[in-house]
Amino acid sequence: MAVIDDAISDYLKSLGVAEDEFIQDVQQMEEDGLSTQEILAALALLDLTTYFLEDLGMSAAINTQMEYTEKLLDGLPFFGAITEPELIALQNVQRSAITKYTGHVGELIRQEIITGRQLGLSINTIKDRLERSINLDRIDNVIATALTNYQQQVIYAMAGDLEEDQLYYYEGPLDKKTRPLCRAIIAVEPFTREQLESSFPGAFYDRGGHNCRHIVIPVSSDSSYNKDQERAAKEINVRKKSGTYKQPETVQQYYERTKN
Repeated sequence: MAVIDDAISDYLKSLGVAEDEFIQDVQQMEEDGLSTQEILAALALLDLTTYFLEDLGMSAAINTQMEYTEKLLDGLPFFGAITEPELIALQNVQRSAITKYTGHVGELIRQEIITGRQLGLSINTIKDRLERSINLDRIDNVIATALTNYQQQVIYAMAGDLEEDQLYYYEGPLDKKTRPLCRAIIAVEPFTREQLESSFPGAFYDRGGHNCRHIVIPVSSDSSYNKDQERAAKEINVRKKSGTYKQPETVQQYYERTKN
């Protein structure tokens, strides 16, 4: 999904700039003659929300993420109506989630800078520690999941009045990261909601579970699907013949199995 990949790339670039400026501001305090104790006191009293979002530009980065939500909608086939209040509500939830996560990342940066100052670490060492603690893969997952969930929520809103015999397909990558459950769903598309729920209970809403990269989309005249169905089925057959295939479990099935 090119739009989501671009959104992640832009967010990471903005975060890198904000991180560097944060460190530079601390360096400037040192050059101005502040002691380590005074620098730590200043960092502790810092209004991180205002500083990180406004002064360091992460608010603009969040606005850019919201622009990507519009691009996601541009790529969806038209199959139903969604009211403006519904769309605004979903966008507000999206903004809130990204803003809260951005604040969390800013707090991680502050904590690492404080620790680095206490230990007398060099700027390069602090940056290395930041790279480890922030975990770029985690950010990838958070941004991708937020955007994918938003896209799916919009689809659910538009699909509310569709008939029971409406066919759906599973949109998303088929690669080394694809979960066994998602591969199995791709292999049986297209399907009605009842057919999907019968074979994979809960998958219509949960899809592949947390951080799933796939969405369920109604088949329409604008749809282009089935390109991976045959390949997914072949991959499953190879695993079955080798004895390594295990029937995938949905999120609902897992919790039903483990709740007692």
